[in-house]
Amino acid sequence: MTRSAILIVALSAAAAAAAETPTYDPNEVVCRTVSATGSRLAQSRRCATRAQWAEDERTQRAQFNERTLRQTNPQTMSAAERAFASGRSVNVGGSPVPN
Repeated sequence: MTRSAILIVALSAAAAAAAETPTYDPNEVVCRTVSATGSRLAQSRRCATRAQWAEDERTQRAQFNERTLRQTNPQTMSAAERAFASGRSVNVGGSPVPN
């Protein structure tokens, strides 16, 4: 009986420890080494708060996604597809296209 009680207590303590997620202070300053784009050697040290690092990562991810969506391969596209990808309207039927 005492063995099962000890086992239950140990398992519940382990489950409680696993359920706890570490909470980070968003105002804590964290320093990171940042490599310069296009160079293997140029590096600098940058310090910012955790909230600023998270905002930088969100901004970079959004910029990357936008660039990826705008990327086109004009050799495999028709004239109408190239015009649409560049944001121009194409008049196929002969009547003017309103903007």
